[in-house]
Amino acid sequence: MGESLKCSEAHHEHLRQQMPYDEEAWQDLKNIDRTKAIEFLRQLPEPEWSAAIHYPTNLHWSWQECELVTSELHCGAIVYCDDNSCTHIPLTCYADITHDEELACGHGQLDFNVKFIRKDAKWWHPGHKNHVDILANGYDLLPGEKEVITVGNLKTSWWSGNQSEKLSPTLSIEDPRNEYSSGMTINDKHAESLSCRVNGYDNVSFSVYTSKRITSSSPNAFSLPTAFDNTELEPLIWQSTTGYNGQRVAKGFPLIMRAQDYSAATMSEVSEDISKKLKSIIIRVQLFEPSIFGERLKSTIYIDEAKAIQQTLNAISSDQKIRRSTLWEFKLKNGDHPNKNIYRSFVPSLFYYPGKVFLSDDELSYDDHLTPDTEYTLKLTVYQKNLPFYLQSCESDPDAWDCKWYTLWGLFSWNRYERNYFSKKSLDVRFKTNPNVDHRTWLSTFWHSVGWTQALVPIGATVLTLKYLGIWF
Repeated sequence: MGESLKCSEAHHEHLRQQMPYDEEAWQDLKNIDRTKAIEFLRQLPEPEWSAAIHYPTNLHWSWQECELVTSELHCGAIVYCDDNSCTHIPLTCYADITHDEELACGHGQLDFNVKFIRKDAKWWHPGHKNHVDILANGYDLLPGEKEVITVGNLKTSWWSGNQSEKLSPTLSIEDPRNEYSSGMTINDKHAESLSCRVNGYDNVSFSVYTSKRITSSSPNAFSLPTAFDNTELEPLIWQSTTGYNGQRVAKGFPLIMRAQDYSAATMSEVSEDISKKLKSIIIRVQLFEPSIFGERLKSTIYIDEAKAIQQTLNAISSDQKIRRSTLWEFKLKNGDHPNKNIYRSFVPSLFYYPGKVFLSDDELSYDDHLTPDTEYTLKLTVYQKNLPFYLQSCESDPDAWDCKWYTLWGLFSWNRYERNYFSKKSLDVRFKTNPNVDHRTWLSTFWHSVGWTQALVPIGATVLTLKYLGIWF
């Protein structure tokens, strides 16, 4: 029994992205003198930032009192048993019962500094087998890549709770693009440093060292389109169509989605430096519709880089920092295949797989148009195909050991699944359909009903089985 001061968990998050620099000037310099181009990047300031974490301090104390209680734990119990079960009757007695109290008594402050350390040129230079010019410092990030760096005042876990008598500053990096190690220094160290105390103050510094580049999910450098003067452009181009009254309406349904990309040229050059394979970008556009369970995926299309890219004149931003810009246009309706037409869906799997023996995918799909006056979301994600820095599908990397027949062609390798090698971040465009346009037919309603029935039948069968076995009440 006694009392103690405990500090509560708190943390600070920092988003690290590619260090901004004049990409055009660097490319020109690289074409003239590779060594100077590398030195250009190594002259950029090392990523560094400082912040403060404020956390609550609480006084905990406990004591015991002799009390009359009825408790099997403290007093024992009388047990009566028959052929089927036993009954426990707790006894009553006087016992020492422990009580705990907690009182907020102030706040503490942890100041910290984080700095990424540049790789030593003795060990990281063009002669190194893994050296990439654009990663001249080791810790560099490529366009679209992001890392969330979290600094906390405590090491927490589900068994230790979120309070402690001792501070344990920690640094963690979410979705790292490199393999890192870090060290911590206590500044102005004294006898009570990092102990939990009323109105305590501590100051620490973290140094982050880069070991090597690791494979990760593809980044997403796309953004909403803008004009030369940074005014926003319309991300959707609508197709005119016939409305309820038979008249032509200009805003029928989205036909083209547009997005801006400042990374395409840089990523292509990186690919040429590190891979002999032809790099390409695969775009995935997913259409989500509202449902009683939240957003529901309605359809998905895939677009290859060569079929979507359109050059623009947006080469100079308003602050005169030169960056090569590319405007992409994604046609949402291109033929009858559901992977190319976001307004078509496959028939339910119960009919699709048997029908696949005789029919094509086009014939095993149906027009699945939008509901009038409804909000939808288009989500754009990216897959950097044949770029070794990023996770690849077995289709792109068939010679990998986990893509061989004896591993069932990647079935048990989670990184080979689409949800992992496509970018985690999506570019979202929300829109609302025209209340005067409805192209839905009885056929789409029929297949929707079949799809829900297919999903509910196994659930119903499971419930009936459990009820029959006496498990369901």
